[in-house]
Amino acid sequence: MPDISLIPEVKYEPLQPYHWIYDNKPIENLLLSLDSVNAAVEWNTQAITQALGSAGTLAARLNQSLEENGNLKATAIDTALHNIAAHADGSVSMTPSEISLIDPDDTYSLPTIVPFVRMLDAERAKLMLISPGATALKMEFYSDAISSTLLFEDETIEFIDSDTIIWSIESANKIKASMAFPASAAHEHYYDEIPVPAVVPPNYQDYKVNSIATPFVEDSLRIYINGVRLTEGTSVYVPDYSTTPTYTLVTYSSDYASGTFSLDVALTSSDVIRIDYDLSLV
Repeated sequence: MPDISLIPEVKYEPLQPYHWIYDNKPIENLLLSLDSVNAAVEWNTQAITQALGSAGTLAARLNQSLEENGNLKATAIDTALHNIAAHADGSVSMTPSEISLIDPDDTYSLPTIVPFVRMLDAERAKLMLISPGATALKMEFYSDAISSTLLFEDETIEFIDSDTIIWSIESANKIKASMAFPASAAHEHYYDEIPVPAVVPPNYQDYKVNSIATPFVEDSLRIYINGVRLTEGTSVYVPDYSTTPTYTLVTYSSDYASGTFSLDVALTSSDVIRIDYDLSLV
């Protein structure tokens, strides 16, 4: 807008046949009003000019995001990355108890910072499978005892005590599992024992852990020949007692229920064999 203050003023002069002071009052008021309008228009023009950005005109800038009826353009929303993955996870300073008191139908009671967590499409699809007000818990367990998967969907699952686990209810929503030492674990250790031949005369291959072949704890048997510990099912090299020792591959198999074990290679009378094992006290 042109600066109208630059237009020459036309007022009555003192030598003209008018009462120039009083007759100029309306003209001065009119000029003052025009100056105020000019200043307002100049300010609005400057604000609009600064809002043009790089689009050329303010109208071109608005047309990038608004439809003719004033609605937001879908393309403008997509350009702005209106996608949950483009946002940061929300947070709220309210406590869980305070949030629980919020009426979801009362928009005025909602906090200014709304909490949310970003979610994938697959995760939202899983939530859609949950029925409103659902209280059922679906659990799936695998058990070696039955070699299959057990699915608990509508059944009531019971937690029962065992020799090693004792369950207790700490509060209305807390269950505590306490470890216990089972009576079945009580046992006695036997170290550096000399096994008894299982046959007479001895064949230096079949043995009992003691004279009455007491059943021992499974996987507790340890066999040493000439100072070398054997491995059940896997052969290891064992030397004999000589100046130039000869090494022989030896392994064994055991039967804890019968209290016996057998070597796959017969020993000699000069070989030294010792065993360790555990006996159950139950």
